[in-house]
Amino acid sequence: MSSLLLRHVKLTHPQVALMLQYQVRADASTASAAAVSNKSIVQTSPVVLDNRKPPPPLDAERMRMHPRIGNREIVGYGLKGKPEYFDLVMFPCPSIRWEADTPAIAALRNKEKGDWKQLSVEEKKQLYRASFRQTFAEFTAATGLWKWAVGWTLIVLAGLILGYDGWRRIVYNFDRPDSFSEEKLKKQMQYHIAARQGPMRTFSVKWDYETGTWKK
Repeated sequence: MSSLLLRHVKLTHPQVALMLQYQVRADASTASAAAVSNKSIVQTSPVVLDNRKPPPPLDAERMRMHPRIGNREIVGYGLKGKPEYFDLVMFPCPSIRWEADTPAIAALRNKEKGDWKQLSVEEKKQLYRASFRQTFAEFTAATGLWKWAVGWTLIVLAGLILGYDGWRRIVYNFDRPDSFSEEKLKKQMQYHIAARQGPMRTFSVKWDYETGTWKK
């Protein structure tokens, strides 16, 4: 595969791995066909494709995404084929690791290839935290964000109510009408009692119906 194709065509990691495997098979078949046609007896080593090996590093893709992912290893397709990290239940396997490889983590990864019984619990935790930021229990736990939202909503509403009440007291600070004075209110009540307008309670016991005045 030419470097021009990698430079001008944006391919995902699995696509480039498949193209490399196809190119190796094509080269092997071409070489075998040429050997049979020329009837030359040549001992050639068979081409063995080991799918367990990781695909070759994408230098162009890594350099393009380096400001975002740094030296973190690209390990899969992830979400929409982009080298981004997410803790999502729908996509449990992100395309890149959470932390960049360090000599200590690299040594643990080599040890991981052997018997896992040789790994301690702390080493297993280090390997997990190097690949993932949170566990399923951590990023699916309740965050209590609704309490924060409800609290700030009530605070804002209380501030708006207090602001409106203060503005109303300042803007509508007029003198009370003369009809609201105590003397005028008594006159109005006296008229209602004398005119028998509806049942009068509480105030009626203070009215002297014989003299037509308030009781003293």
